[in-house]
Amino acid sequence: MGEDDAPRGCSALTQLTHEGVAVWLDRVGRRSLVDGTLTRWAAHAPVSGVVLSLGALADEVRAGRADLRTEPGPVGPGGPAPDDAVRALHHADARRACDALRPRFVETGGAEGWVTVELDPRITDDARATVARAREAVREVNRPSLLVAVSATAAGLTAISDCVAEGIGVNACHITSPACYAEVAEACFEGLERAVAAGRPVAGHKAVATFEAARMAAAVERRLDPGGEGGTPLAGRTAQALARAAYQVYEGRLGSARWRRLRAAGARPQRLVWAAGDAPESPLAVRQVEDLVAWSTVHALPRPTFEALTRTGRLRGDTLSGESGAAESVLSDLRQAGVDIGRTGTELARALRRRGLESRREVAGAVREAYEDPRR
Repeated sequence: MGEDDAPRGCSALTQLTHEGVAVWLDRVGRRSLVDGTLTRWAAHAPVSGVVLSLGALADEVRAGRADLRTEPGPVGPGGPAPDDAVRALHHADARRACDALRPRFVETGGAEGWVTVELDPRITDDARATVARAREAVREVNRPSLLVAVSATAAGLTAISDCVAEGIGVNACHITSPACYAEVAEACFEGLERAVAAGRPVAGHKAVATFEAARMAAAVERRLDPGGEGGTPLAGRTAQALARAAYQVYEGRLGSARWRRLRAAGARPQRLVWAAGDAPESPLAVRQVEDLVAWSTVHALPRPTFEALTRTGRLRGDTLSGESGAAESVLSDLRQAGVDIGRTGTELARALRRRGLESRREVAGAVREAYEDPRR
């Protein structure tokens, strides 16, 4: 996020909203929350969600740009342990982000305006601890538009179901294959069904699923020869093929009798979120936004991709619906080329979880250093 006016009147962003695609800002740190930038962007650009980043927070604390003095106690001599301070800072940021997006949340009846926070990645493989930390986040942030990020591990699937059953908003993350997404969708259905069976209202329950199509495409490309049939790199079609296959699962679930029963009870459909890759300023990042467009989905974009899209984005309508045959053709070609999507996805998900652990260590270390210099 930055300090200047938000982009206005961008045709690509406007077209995305017309196609039923929401735009969230990803990898958001605290500076843009403290200085009011997010509030301005939410008011003047189609930003309808935020994904907060512990990695961004670590960078800002190290650089002395986190404005820790605005917090009444997390940093300084005699303050809490670094892990507790990290959680307090992260949750304070979540409150600011939820407040900045509250007008969008209210005017859309809770369909937009959501904010995702990370949980401690050290508990990824402990379902009970994950649910306990999710409850803690809900209690401390105390905003109805909060989502907690839960990794789609075996334990995470249990935690996702439990959270949905309790009405805790969930952003299921590290989804790297259509099969993994199907498991997440099942966990969400189970959670909603448990809530309905217990007589709890489900109209306000919210779950989204973040699919790593862009990072999977990069992982696949590293396993392929540079050229394919007709000279077109096969990897250049991977992100879209995976997204099309996942969207087919999504549409299939919403077309089921099981969903019709849940909808009759007031449930809202889960949404697929397309995560950005690791080269947010590249032309490929913009192309992947253009290639992944379908109704009721979300693009979570870091600021460089968001700004590049405003400059050069050219949409061509819905690119995912009704394209299961094209998706299977590409995925079949990948299998013939020796790429195991399931295995590749498992390796990527593990790498992303390791990255989350490192971000947590970095931000705790940065806060510890800030203890020694309270002026930061």
